[in-house]
Amino acid sequence: MRLPAILPALLMMLLASSCGDTSLTRTLPNVTGSTGEVMIVMERALWDGAAGAAVREHIGANLIGMPQPEPAFRLMPVNPEGFRDIYVAHRNVIMVNTDSGKSGPEVTFSRNRWAETQLVIDVTAPDTLSLVTAIRDNGEVIRKKINDVERERLTAWLKESAGKERSRLTTDNGSWELLLPAGYEPDFNRRGVMMISAETPSTTQSVIVSVSDRRMSRMDCFELADLTEKVISAEVSGPDPGSFMVIEKRAQTSCRSFRRDSTDYIEMRGLWTLEGGFMGGPFISYAFIDKESSLPVVVTGFVYAPGDEKRELLRQVEALMYTLEKNP
Repeated sequence: MRLPAILPALLMMLLASSCGDTSLTRTLPNVTGSTGEVMIVMERALWDGAAGAAVREHIGANLIGMPQPEPAFRLMPVNPEGFRDIYVAHRNVIMVNTDSGKSGPEVTFSRNRWAETQLVIDVTAPDTLSLVTAIRDNGEVIRKKINDVERERLTAWLKESAGKERSRLTTDNGSWELLLPAGYEPDFNRRGVMMISAETPSTTQSVIVSVSDRRMSRMDCFELADLTEKVISAEVSGPDPGSFMVIEKRAQTSCRSFRRDSTDYIEMRGLWTLEGGFMGGPFISYAFIDKESSLPVVVTGFVYAPGDEKRELLRQVEALMYTLEKNP
C-alpha cells in the first residue's frame, strides 16, 4: 500500500450509544455516552482533593504511543445527588466514596446494573487516605477492565456492521479471517500477508495481518518489534520516493504479555513514522504462535489522523484486530 501525499484518513466510525447491545431479551435500557467516556460519581470535595487527583493520575493517565498527550479516557465527574435520569445508564461508571463502617478499601466490578453492557466500578474505603491508596493500587486493573469492556462493545458493533463480510488470508498452513466492517476495503491480499483500510478525507485506519515463515516456540518484545517492522516497512510506503513505515525508536513504547482464550499473546504499542518522510501516528501490534504450525501470527493496526484526536480511532482499530480467527 502507498500512503498518498495527502493521506485520506480512515473511517471515523460514528458509534451509536447502543453499540454492542444485541440482546434479544433486553429488559434494561441501552447504555448512553460515547466510547472512552467514564462517569466518576463522587463528592465534589473528594474530586477537588487527593482522591480526585488520584483518579486523574491513575485512571485517566495519558496513553503511551500518542504523538500528542491524550488521556486514556474522558473523565466526567458528577456529584452523587446529580447521578440520576440519563446519567444512571452511562456506559462506564466509577462510584468513589468513603464509608467509615468499612474495615478496609474495597474495589468491585459489576455489569448491567442499570443498562445493557454497562460497567460499574465501586471504589470504597473507610477514609480519604485509604481511598487514595485504593485508587492508586487498582488504577491499572480499572483501566484494563474499562478497555476490555469497550473493546467488547466495539467488536459486537463491528460484527453487526460487517455482516458476513470477511477478509481471508491464505497460508501454507491454513487460512485466517478478519472482519471487513462497513467502510473498510482490502488493500492487498497475498499468500502470508493482507491489509485492509478505511479512509476518510481526514483519517486512515489500517490493519495488517501476516504469518511469518519462521517457526518459533515463544516470542519476546524484541522479536515482536522486529517482525512488526519487517512487515510494515515492506508493505507501507509513503508519498516520497523511497519512504516507508518504521517504528519510531525515539518514542516510548509499551509491551505486555497476556493470555486470552487459551492463547498466549504479546502486545506492543508505540508510534510509527516514515523513514524518508514526515508522517506518523500511533500503532498497536500483537502476535501469538499458531499451535498447529508453530508460526507466529502478527497483527498490526495503525492510525493516521493529522490534527485529530486519535484515541478512539485507535480503539476501533484494536477491536477489529482481535476479530482475527483461523478457519477450521
